[in-house]
Amino acid sequence: MAGETMQSERQGTNLDEETFFIYDLFRMFWTRVVGLFFREIAERNAHLIPRTGPVIFVVAPHHNQFVDPVILLMHAVRRVYFLVAAASMRRRFIGFYGRCMRGISVERQQDLAKTGTGRIRVDDRYGEPTLITGLGTRFLAEIKAGMKVALPKGVGEAKVVEVLSDSQLVVAKEMKELAAMELLTRADGTSFKVVPHVDQDEMFHSVYQRLNNGECVGIFPEGGSHDRTEMLPLKAGATIMALGATAANPELGLKIVPTGLNYFHPSKFRSRAVIDFGQPIDIPPELVEQYRKGGAAKREACDELLRVVSEGLKQVTLNTPDYETLKMVQAGRRLYQPTQHSLTMAQQVELTRRFIKGYSVYRDLPEVKELRDRIEDYNLQLRYYGIRDHQVETMRIGRAEAGALFVWRLLWLLIMGLVALPGTVLNLPVFIVTGVVSKKKARAALAASTVKVRARDVIATWKILIALGLVPLLYTTYSVLAVLFVRRAPLWAADLVAGIADWSSSRIYLWSWMLAAFMSYTALVFGEQAVDIVKSVRPLFLTLILGEEHTELLARQREELSDDITELVNELGPKIYPEFSNTRVPVDVLLGDGKKTHDNIINGSADAFHRKMREGEQALRQRMGGGGSSSNLRQDAEDASSTSGLRQRRPSKYSFSPPTPRTMATLNSISPLEFLTSVAPPQTAQHPPPHHSMGDSPDCDEVETMELPADPPNTKTAQVAPSAVSRTSAAASQQQQYQGGTPATTGPSTPEPQNGMFDFS
Repeated sequence: MAGETMQSERQGTNLDEETFFIYDLFRMFWTRVVGLFFREIAERNAHLIPRTGPVIFVVAPHHNQFVDPVILLMHAVRRVYFLVAAASMRRRFIGFYGRCMRGISVERQQDLAKTGTGRIRVDDRYGEPTLITGLGTRFLAEIKAGMKVALPKGVGEAKVVEVLSDSQLVVAKEMKELAAMELLTRADGTSFKVVPHVDQDEMFHSVYQRLNNGECVGIFPEGGSHDRTEMLPLKAGATIMALGATAANPELGLKIVPTGLNYFHPSKFRSRAVIDFGQPIDIPPELVEQYRKGGAAKREACDELLRVVSEGLKQVTLNTPDYETLKMVQAGRRLYQPTQHSLTMAQQVELTRRFIKGYSVYRDLPEVKELRDRIEDYNLQLRYYGIRDHQVETMRIGRAEAGALFVWRLLWLLIMGLVALPGTVLNLPVFIVTGVVSKKKARAALAASTVKVRARDVIATWKILIALGLVPLLYTTYSVLAVLFVRRAPLWAADLVAGIADWSSSRIYLWSWMLAAFMSYTALVFGEQAVDIVKSVRPLFLTLILGEEHTELLARQREELSDDITELVNELGPKIYPEFSNTRVPVDVLLGDGKKTHDNIINGSADAFHRKMREGEQALRQRMGGGGSSSNLRQDAEDASSTSGLRQRRPSKYSFSPPTPRTMATLNSISPLEFLTSVAPPQTAQHPPPHHSMGDSPDCDEVETMELPADPPNTKTAQVAPSAVSRTSAAASQQQQYQGGTPATTGPSTPEPQNGMFDFS
């Protein structure tokens, strides 16, 4: 008997080792594929991940469907097993990979919902609002107590308490939402879906087993992917798992790690992303005891832990109520002058997060309102000229220098374009097919969702999946055609293939395959740089056409706006961030290194070519006198800067009092989204951020917009003088209404994306 037990244990161990081998193999494969899709993936605070013991990774926002788990796998030093929707596990290919990655299947009620027969309505809205009347319905055959009745577009749902007849049933609570009542009080009623009750005991048992084995589980608590600028309401599944596992095993030592995903254009090939790990959360023993009591106490314990987890996620994600707010905050962050000129992606994200927090508090201050209007005016001019913020400084040169650089970059563009052209042509079918199919899938996902804006969260996944199948097929086709061409070469090509005519077919096939892959690689390296050069040419062209006198006005406007934003941020920063001292301590000391853990030979090669082009530009500019043709306005500014040395802080002209401890406690317990939605005026219709490529910008979150004004703005009148709003005692009294705190982070630069998804140009 003992021998049989030992043999069984050995078999189990071998099975686990085999399973882990398959897991590690597929993990390595997918991380390489996703790493190729993105230009750069940075991480913050991965050192906070516990190296041993059970961990639940709570990941949000879920902006990139099946790409999100892979990015976590790239940076989590441990094996992580994700909860995967059973509907996805039932798909042929996704289910295969999900099982290889030891995914835990979870059945979602919405995936099992079926359209009910007939239509429903509420006859007596005020007398009996929970009595549902059916028109041509079959309640007795289709619905049972415990199921739910759901209205179209997710406007409302209610649990069925009792089915009275085929045409009448009673629900547990009234559907009070205005949109729901409008549908239910129509004379002809509304269509509906029947949502069955799902028993999740098997899923919870699988999770508990993994946690008891000291393993890691990943969950996306929003319940599904989306492309909104704010997190969706979190579901309680993660807290039930944490409290349930700890209640069953008090010595478990479980940790919850909030994980934020932030993207720069999540659906675009060769974009950027940042993953941010928060401080691990312990499971409070008092909540575990409360959970054991069951009933209302159990729900309260789950709600309290969910609040703690939600707060942890807010510290590693970006949340704004609409895209316009996000665009304005990002513009302010770009214009702010840290002590370090170049910020990493992780530093940009952290700085943006602090700006959002500060703006949510001080948005009603006169100074902030004035700067907001000036930022909107500045962005309007950028849209008119068709340039980005980081390109404004490149326009502060004379016509002669601009012309020389224009020709120089066109020459580099020609060289890189010619090198990239063959590979681009070879892969053109891939670009076309992935673009068409992914957009079709996005339209289908949008039609089936009640939370997506444009369903951009599914595009990257489908691009990767289609390319994985199409690229090998395409290269195989090219290789077969090469073999046929050599074997049946026409007379005019006899000399061309003479050197390889004696090769075997397999050798020709193999070399053709490798040549196609190499051409694709060169197209990726050189084409990426060519696109960056194309975007950098427009400011030079504008300088040639408009002249330095005109373009200098925009540059001066940016400089003055940047000075005023920096001054305001430096004044208000210490009131919300104590470490933001007058000396502006380097942010990298406060926020970590922001390591770029994903870097490959493609990025290195591209950077080498880009560096050569820049070195040539520097030599060209030196020969032309180092930019001595710049305008007198610019020269005056440089002279003033050189005589004063480093920027001196002006005396404080603000009379704001620091926030009280109670105000700070309130601020830290409420998200920026809750601040904004509680005091914000009615917003115009939201438009999802447009997606565009990064260009050669040193700053990854510039926003690109779609529409252009009909006429150019008056740059002379648009040039706003430094802020001169009076600071009276009224400002001090008004400050008492604002819930203390300010945006900025300090210092040089901090590790920074992606909400997530956010399209930061």
